[in-house]
Amino acid sequence: MRRSCARRGAVSPSIEIHAEFFPVETTNARWSVAYTTLSIGGAPDERRREAIDEAVRAQGGRTTWRVHPKFGRSYALIESADRVDMESIRAVSGGQAYAAAIIALAVSPAVPQALPSLQEALSGRGRPAGVLACHPFPGGTVIEWDPNVSSAEVVIGLVDVELRRFGSGRTAEVLAPLPRSTIAKIASEGLQAPEVRLERVLEALVDDA
Repeated sequence: MRRSCARRGAVSPSIEIHAEFFPVETTNARWSVAYTTLSIGGAPDERRREAIDEAVRAQGGRTTWRVHPKFGRSYALIESADRVDMESIRAVSGGQAYAAAIIALAVSPAVPQALPSLQEALSGRGRPAGVLACHPFPGGTVIEWDPNVSSAEVVIGLVDVELRRFGSGRTAEVLAPLPRSTIAKIASEGLQAPEVRLERVLEALVDDA
């Protein structure tokens, strides 16, 4: 499979994020919190979600869910004092568990012909190191990445470099719930996207209080 390399320094247009950042209040900010993200294809039913929640509670954690039928993905952010047993969580969820608070971004190119090139760029060996997976949906792809490894500026910059080859814009939506520390980190990276500036993050935190 051919793969293309990420190029840094690209300017990113605005991303429609708003409330979709899903700021999550840490249970006790004075204690260290370990984050795990569950990525599941489709929408787990209530029974399956409760089984996952119970498995997490048994390990002293809690879950925050976001389900997106439109994109065929569901995400749960797990907060716990100690790292949960990843294998047991994978077994009960049937999904992928990441030992981090990851970003999941659904990107829909305005020019459909740009989608295969975008997916190839994000799935190959030359992709940013933090990119964990890409999940296609009709008209777009969901990019999952660890912001502690690859900044949002790098990943979104690669997206826009690929789309500019086709003269394409995009819409983008954040799918996974994120802790406030991750939201602030994204804002501090100085993306040229009005919805991601620190003031907007602070507004989200006030609204969530």
